[in-house]
Amino acid sequence: MKKWLAFFYSLTCVLVIVTVVLFCINLFKEKNTKKEIVEEEKKEEEEKNIIEYKANQTIRVKISKTGEVVAMDINDYLRGVVPAEMPPYYDIEAIKAQAVVARTFTYKRISAYAEGEGIDICDNFAHCQAFYNKEQIIAIWKRKGYDDETIRKYWNNVNEAVVSTQNEVITYKGQLIKAFFHASSPIKTESVEEIWGGEKLPYLVSVENEENEDYENRTSKVEINFEDFITKLKEDNKSRTSLNNSDCKNVKICDYTSSGRVKNIQIGNFKVSAEKLRTLFNLRSTNFTIEIKDNSLVFNVIGNGHGVGLSQVGADTYAKKGYSYKDIINHYYTGVQITKLDN
Repeated sequence: MKKWLAFFYSLTCVLVIVTVVLFCINLFKEKNTKKEIVEEEKKEEEEKNIIEYKANQTIRVKISKTGEVVAMDINDYLRGVVPAEMPPYYDIEAIKAQAVVARTFTYKRISAYAEGEGIDICDNFAHCQAFYNKEQIIAIWKRKGYDDETIRKYWNNVNEAVVSTQNEVITYKGQLIKAFFHASSPIKTESVEEIWGGEKLPYLVSVENEENEDYENRTSKVEINFEDFITKLKEDNKSRTSLNNSDCKNVKICDYTSSGRVKNIQIGNFKVSAEKLRTLFNLRSTNFTIEIKDNSLVFNVIGNGHGVGLSQVGADTYAKKGYSYKDIINHYYTGVQITKLDN
């Protein structure tokens, strides 16, 4: 009897040990499974944050003139932006680059909720991007004197640029970039912080730039009399009330950006940024010299636009040299990737 009791006791101990071991194994497996699920959820969340907006979505565009908000497919919107922002006679690879830049700019703008509730983007070029519908684009081209065959060719190029790059956006380390662009920057583009201050963006740095010299707005001249110059500076900043004509006679450029553009000018006791002058006096760029006359200032300007990101004239120049639209994008935006949105 004692032998049987000892046997059952030993068997019970073995079963208890086996049960404990199996419990520990299952607990370990469950813990690992939960860890994998958490890691997978974290990965999905990170991917969602990287590219929040999906391809082919409908966006809401505010028409500035009427205040109307129009819902349209993203591709239809881009067909209206590309020819509104870039000349239609540019090389097709330059137009494709503009399409990808415009798409990226759009999604980045939407992700920032920059236009407020119920609106994704507007048609004001000074605030978002220029936009005209197809009928408006064709009317503009007709006023420029393009015949029907040329108009068909240009519209086909616009459509090809949008469709052949469909769903492609520019990213830096998985995030949509701030896809700034401008008309012309002979010699070099500009680093973003040199123009607007704030953070440095590693993909928006000054790069060497080559442009066709026959661009009609490559150089420009703006002459402003002393009185108008002082009046606008005072309107912009009330602290400049002491400015007078003698200050204008002694105005000078006091520093430059790393790309060679004017950064600030000195007038009287005040330092004024060149970017502020560009917007106040409609200068085409901040790459200028100042000529002082008896009663006026003459700004001799090179280039067109703020100088940050893609240069449209440069893009056309590089395209004519055989660059693809991807080559062009990678030239103007340092260290970026061209990413395709999921459907």
